[in-house]
Amino acid sequence: MKNIKKSNNMPKVAAADLQTLSDALFLDLETTGFSAARNHLYLIGTAYVHNGMLMTEQFFAQTPQEEPQLIAALDHLLESFQTIITFHGTHFDLPFLKKRSKNLQISTSVYHNKNYVDLCAHARSYKHIFGLENCRQKTLEAFLGFSRIDSYSGGDLIPVYESYVRQPQEELLALLLQHNLDDLTGMAQLLALSAYDRFFQGGFTPDACRVSPYRRMDGSQGKELILSCQIHETLPAAVSCKNDYFYVHAAKDRAVFSVPLSECVLKYFYPNYKDYYYLPQEDTAIHKSVAFYVDAAHRQKAKAANCYSKKAGCFLPQYQEVVSPALYAEYKGKISYFEWTDEICGDFELWKRYGMHVLDVLKSGK
Repeated sequence: MKNIKKSNNMPKVAAADLQTLSDALFLDLETTGFSAARNHLYLIGTAYVHNGMLMTEQFFAQTPQEEPQLIAALDHLLESFQTIITFHGTHFDLPFLKKRSKNLQISTSVYHNKNYVDLCAHARSYKHIFGLENCRQKTLEAFLGFSRIDSYSGGDLIPVYESYVRQPQEELLALLLQHNLDDLTGMAQLLALSAYDRFFQGGFTPDACRVSPYRRMDGSQGKELILSCQIHETLPAAVSCKNDYFYVHAAKDRAVFSVPLSECVLKYFYPNYKDYYYLPQEDTAIHKSVAFYVDAAHRQKAKAANCYSKKAGCFLPQYQEVVSPALYAEYKGKISYFEWTDEICGDFELWKRYGMHVLDVLKSGK
């Protein structure tokens, strides 16, 4: 078994992530196939932070018979770490390692009271936000602007390892180690994705708000809210995301929210419809306490669907009642609205709540 140790420059990591790294081990496996029953491990790559440097330690099986030594070496290293960071590890690396250990009848502490961080699962929730066709590690690295030396996939290197076993050559070993090394250092770089977490969780401060004219797709004129914000932590790559109602562009330390205003008549539905009458001619509801002057022939007991009053104005959409009062175009509509007025323009506490709502909606893919 070969044990290769290297020190690398530590990628820039936000202060909020340093605690995670203090007891964390990056882990990446190279195998001869996907089936733990028929294939085996030939390379276990690990990385950890030591004295401000990213230390990589790779355990390489020069023959398939050395696989138990790889697992034993990893098990010994794991004693010093509480957190295991992988890319797609909860679905492949860790189950594969567990199954191989069982098949070889050797113990491993990989599942013993450890914390697990899967960067792939984490990134998948942002796939549509980033506009990526997939969430492979190389795709994410390219999105964030990171480059790697290796150009192979794990599958490409299986015959390379088989060739090495038949006839060991340093050139073949270098290819195998470089791919694994780039996966390890790439994972450390992907911690930069946490900047998007903090942005979407409220890491921004609105500092300007205005209503501006814009031209709709059909050529007509409309108005839109433009909300500008300071992002607390610089984003590694610009993102733009939208749905039918919201558009957000965020780059470096600035974000701009754009939301079209609806100039229309909406309805406010009263909650206790049994306390109201509905007036069909006026198409509105009034409380029973003031309905004594209305002829009984011109009023009827209100129902939940017609217990409303109308209001004309300019309105902004919301998927839940973030800003009150909430008005609707129809009973039980999926989208509610709140009224835009000049008075709320400078209410940045309100715009912070609304901005977080917009980001929640966009991240959910609604």
